[in-house]
Amino acid sequence: MADTARVAGGREAADSRAADWQAPDWSALPGGAGRPDERQSRYCPVQCSECGAVVRAAKFSIQHTSVQWDAPALRQCAEFGRRTAAGEQTPLIERCASMRASIDAAALSGKLLVSPPWSTGP
Repeated sequence: MADTARVAGGREAADSRAADWQAPDWSALPGGAGRPDERQSRYCPVQCSECGAVVRAAKFSIQHTSVQWDAPALRQCAEFGRRTAAGEQTPLIERCASMRASIDAAALSGKLLVSPPWSTGP
């Protein structure tokens, strides 16, 4: 008899691999050290053309961009400033349109390389 696994909607589906599958070991390394990040992304500084805020960005594909904002960039961002002044909470603001345009321009000009997270080179 095949093993079963729960799928969306609560129904069960037969899967002969279910009995052999083991969850990855995500426990901490000895001494409490965290596991190293195996991604080889190249985060690059990108400056907003509107307000001059600087973030670190990486492009994993044309559609997938990762942006790391720090406190000084959030304070300097003109769009975040306007929106928080209007009562929005910073963690709920999805993006800054001007920074997005600056990141896209950096990618198109070659200053921000598009590289999958497992890539080891440009």
